[in-house]
Amino acid sequence: MTTTEELRITEVSVLSAAGVGLDALRARLRRPAGDDGPFGTPAEAEGDQYAGLPGRVAAVPDFRITDYVPRKGTKNLDRSTALGLAASTLLKRGLSGRHEVADASWGSTGIAMGTVVGSLSSSIQLDIDVIEGKGIDLVNPAVFPNTTMNCCASQIAIWHSFRGPNSTVANGSVSALSALRYAARLIRCGHAERMLVGGVEELSPHTAWGTRLKGEVDQSVAIGEGVALVAVEPAGPDAPSALAEVTACEVLFSPERTEDGYAEALRRAVDRAVRAATSAGVEVRLLLPGAVGTSLSAAEEKALVGFDAERVDVRAAVGECGGALGAMQLAAAVALGEPGDGVLITGIDPSGAVAAAVLTIGAGS
Repeated sequence: MTTTEELRITEVSVLSAAGVGLDALRARLRRPAGDDGPFGTPAEAEGDQYAGLPGRVAAVPDFRITDYVPRKGTKNLDRSTALGLAASTLLKRGLSGRHEVADASWGSTGIAMGTVVGSLSSSIQLDIDVIEGKGIDLVNPAVFPNTTMNCCASQIAIWHSFRGPNSTVANGSVSALSALRYAARLIRCGHAERMLVGGVEELSPHTAWGTRLKGEVDQSVAIGEGVALVAVEPAGPDAPSALAEVTACEVLFSPERTEDGYAEALRRAVDRAVRAATSAGVEVRLLLPGAVGTSLSAAEEKALVGFDAERVDVRAAVGECGGALGAMQLAAAVALGEPGDGVLITGIDPSGAVAAAVLTIGAGS
């Protein structure tokens, strides 16, 4: 996808370790280097499960789903789904506040959500309940949907009566950018009038310990969580002013999982995205690299050799948040970019997936 100038980002919502909303994210991103400030802490009930874990963990501060939606129906929601539901509620509220949205338009809205595994803690807890003696027959059936990867996206659609395409994309740390590319194709093919695109990841002892034991992320980077969603719509007379335009989004794969292999694949993705921006008369002035603080940072640097633009490390600001990282980068682009500027977002996943996207910041940001 090298030409998506007709697609606009018209609203953004984000809940991260920095807090709720773009202002909180912007303030965190603008902190001086080395000053990442305090992070939200996990629930007290889980405190002991992080004992001895190298580095820090970073939760969305003071998160309660009932601050966003009525209590009824929230009892059995897992944290990933609750975060996604909160973000979708904020986004819908913000978009409705910017212009009048017809009920039919909401009905044709779809969702493309990125994640690594969904709610890992829910899957593990279900296994524990079965193995430790409850057995399959005595497991609470209301918690079973939490173990499916598409739970968050499907619950968002149910709560808000969205009847457009509903999907979850699992492509590691570039999941949200893969979801953006997929959503753009759905809109262009007429399957949805609007797509909510983003990524979500919950903080749990299982993901925190797993991430640290793999050793792919520096211990200086907190293990975080969060969700970010953007509303993507085609340009039109009834559309609200654009926060950004999706100028390019490239997702490729490196069959050779070496530093040079990753670098070459990402370089191709970046070249395609930047050429699309140049053709649209857009100059890239801000770079949001996605592999800083990881074992793939050297490969990303090789791919970006000679690229001259201001750089901001989003992962340092919000922590390692898996499939939500690309979504955080999309939100950060809108939060930091100046009208008319191009923002390049890059990412590499150990699986071999690489991605590069360019957003052109609009006057509505």
